[in-house]
Amino acid sequence: MERRKQLRKYIQRAKTSLTVERSIPIAQYGLFLALLSSAALFLVSRLFVWPYYRQTALTIFIVVILATVLFTWWKRIKEKEALHTLDDYFSHNELVTALSFEDDKDPLVQSLLTKAIENVEKAFADFKARKKNLIRPKALIGLFGTAVVLAILYMFPAASQIEAIEVEKEKAVIEDVKKEVAKLEKKAETKEVKEQLKELQNTLKKTKTAEEALREVVKKQKELALKEQQLKDKQTASKEGASDDKGLSKEEVEQLKELAQMQQELTQNANATQTAMSKLGKPASNTLQNAIAGANSANNNQHNNNNPNQNSSGNSQPNNQQGKTGQQGQTNSQNGSQQTNSKGQKQGSNQSNQQGQGQGQGQGQGQGQGQGQGRGNSSGQGAGTGQGGRDLLTTPRIGGSSQTSVDGGALGEGSHVSEQQGNGPITKGSIRPYEEVIGSYKDSYLESSERLQLPKDLQNVVQSYFTSIESK
Repeated sequence: MERRKQLRKYIQRAKTSLTVERSIPIAQYGLFLALLSSAALFLVSRLFVWPYYRQTALTIFIVVILATVLFTWWKRIKEKEALHTLDDYFSHNELVTALSFEDDKDPLVQSLLTKAIENVEKAFADFKARKKNLIRPKALIGLFGTAVVLAILYMFPAASQIEAIEVEKEKAVIEDVKKEVAKLEKKAETKEVKEQLKELQNTLKKTKTAEEALREVVKKQKELALKEQQLKDKQTASKEGASDDKGLSKEEVEQLKELAQMQQELTQNANATQTAMSKLGKPASNTLQNAIAGANSANNNQHNNNNPNQNSSGNSQPNNQQGKTGQQGQTNSQNGSQQTNSKGQKQGSNQSNQQGQGQGQGQGQGQGQGQGQGRGNSSGQGAGTGQGGRDLLTTPRIGGSSQTSVDGGALGEGSHVSEQQGNGPITKGSIRPYEEVIGSYKDSYLESSERLQLPKDLQNVVQSYFTSIESK
């Protein structure tokens, strides 16, 4: 039994050697075929736009390599084949003869086994020393040539291939948008918001370009903003007693919070998508950019309104300045009048406070009025944002009596550089009922929307918002 095991060890070694010798040529041809397939695909992809042609070529390469491995395993050397190959190096075929009998107690079998053991070492040495045909020159030449061609095709892509790469990047942007919306849909808790995001997911599946996906995100953000505004109007009307409703239910309160959060998430997603499109050299249209800018502004205002303590502490100085607008308007008009431009004026003689009655022949007066008007706009902004009451504002009146100072210096000769005229005195506005101004606000907003050429769906959102307000 021991002698049989020794003989089988040599047979196993011969089997391994024969398997390697057969696998090397197969591997050469398999690698050549894999590179040739990839190079052929690269060549075909230069004829038309083929997105993901590089990934496809890599996939084909891997598939051919795996097929080569499976073919090598299928063509592996069997033990019987290794036995007969090694037996060829015995002088009288002792190996096959000795292993063909199973009765080790037979004297003839024992003699054959003994003789096989004696000659197996020499036979295996002759087996290893035989001439091996491992290299296939044709396969190696084809492999090297194909590799060079493939490298050239990869390093110098055609215009269609460059366009295909851009399409791949754009599709990657769309996939990122889909993933983000899917995350938001999973995070949503209220039924209404979850259904809205689910609808957005289904819409994004039909989009083919990044701009279409961005437009759908912005559209959904506007719809959520409209829904949030409706809930806020209902809440406000309930607090002021203008409605018979008892206010928002617990579910609507949760929905209101989630709508604000989802709006912010969608706006951030839109900003990221817009940035990615710009990097691709495909910026969004002007209408989309304006819509995104409006959404960012609305989110910033909402964030500021939700953090009044931070706003009051951070803006205490501007609020105080708004409360003293009249004094600032007068001071700035005096300072502004000092910046009058005139060739030939000597030693700053025209840098004076020429507001009011005097010197400057309209040029100084116009300059002063311009500065006064600028401060008037500042105080108007303060009243619009609700930072303080209207009664606390003092808007300067231009054209009446005011303190003036006259520069006594001599004026030089020369022509003026520029002349500006004000639009007239600014007076404090009056408070009008909400119902009287909503119509004009609606017409003005719709007119500006048409001028900006908003998409049809966004125009419908704006129309629906004003319709919902007028119906209350």
